[in-house]
Amino acid sequence: MFLQNAWYVAGFADEVEGDRPLARTLLDEPVVLFRGSEGRLAALADRCPHRFAPLSKGTVCGPERALQCGYHGLKFGLDGACVHNPHGPIPVAARVKSYPVVERHGLIWLWAGRPALADAAYIPDYSEFSKAPEDGTIRGYLPTHCHYQLIVDNILDLTHADYLHAGGLGNGSITRSKGAVTDISPSSLRVSWSVTNEPAPPAFDMHLREQGQLSDQWNEVTWTAPGNMHLRVGATLHSESREQGMEALTLHLTSPETSTTAHYWYWSTRHFAISAEANAQIRKFIEFAFGEQDKPMLEAQQRAMRGHEFWSLKPLLLASDGGAVRVRRKLNLLMQSENPTDNPNLADQSNPAPMDLEQSRRRI
Repeated sequence: MFLQNAWYVAGFADEVEGDRPLARTLLDEPVVLFRGSEGRLAALADRCPHRFAPLSKGTVCGPERALQCGYHGLKFGLDGACVHNPHGPIPVAARVKSYPVVERHGLIWLWAGRPALADAAYIPDYSEFSKAPEDGTIRGYLPTHCHYQLIVDNILDLTHADYLHAGGLGNGSITRSKGAVTDISPSSLRVSWSVTNEPAPPAFDMHLREQGQLSDQWNEVTWTAPGNMHLRVGATLHSESREQGMEALTLHLTSPETSTTAHYWYWSTRHFAISAEANAQIRKFIEFAFGEQDKPMLEAQQRAMRGHEFWSLKPLLLASDGGAVRVRRKLNLLMQSENPTDNPNLADQSNPAPMDLEQSRRRI
């Protein structure tokens, strides 16, 4: 089950260029993205109604910049209607499903639910990333074999950095602090950790004015449904202002491909170490942390779950799980509001049976 009436990231805007359509499965549905006249973006179901060939195997052509099926030559416009049939008149049924799609701040956003409800005002404002200097920006794409909510869990509990990324992004300081969860709306929240008078993790310490000194650190994650997270992390020498330290911003954007696979885009920028050489070094570090540490662990989690639904395994909940648990409950309530009669079990999932946070605290 996936939330339908929501904006999902479908890719970076420059992934769709020229005459080349892009195939992408989202929410278990094959979708094809392409650009029509004047570069306008379109998203259609990736299946020709004639013989069900993937339209992504075709090309964008002609003065109308339509998507031509590579099997028998039918052409489809931005709205999914057939605009040309080389074999005769256009049949009334020659149409494919189209999705509302918006290009904003370097990202492609696709609305999966009822088109009449697609309001672009609900797309998060990530304009600061599209305006960032090239030599201070790193981005990438990680197809990951896990449910997309495991990626959300991972970013909403940054104490994992003290263990999975020990010696780089973590040194125990986040675990020793207490995370605070702030509700923003029914579809968003923020989790923050404030660390005072602690050594900075090596990845931060090397960029401070003086290395090896005590520091103050901040880690703030803002989640927007379904799987969009804005992470702000930084450190400064103890008692100095944030402006005197270092700060990095990273988007962690995940959309479900299937129930066991996910798309994962990251986009990071910063206000320090702005140079091609520094960017190349930091890129190696980020690609290792995300691709060689986070991704294998997330995929191992999915395998260990052996196809079971998350709550059915009765997970032990720790104090650090507050943000992730609340997000899962928010998503379940949003899905329940879409299909209150079709999903009778959602109410139980939003108030799960396993140990709650208070029970967990008493046991640890």
